[in-house]
Amino acid sequence: MVAVLDCMVFAAAFTAAIWVFAFTLVPALPRITALLRGEVEIAASDPYCVVSDRRVRVRVQSAQRVRPASFREAA
Repeated sequence: MVAVLDCMVFAAAFTAAIWVFAFTLVPALPRITALLRGEVEIAASDPYCVVSDRRVRVRVQSAQRVRPASFREAA
């Protein structure tokens, strides 16, 4: 029973690892093939790509009402 459970855990972990590898490799395949064919120059390409902008933005004020001071003092 333990051996069967061990095999199932290994299969699940292996499947998850293959899925993550494929999920990250498949979007890059066109660029990889273009680089291998020599269609794209490495020096001419962007050195990095900004995926998410991490600059500080002004937060939107919440629409909640401000509680009276008496409630704050009781807390």
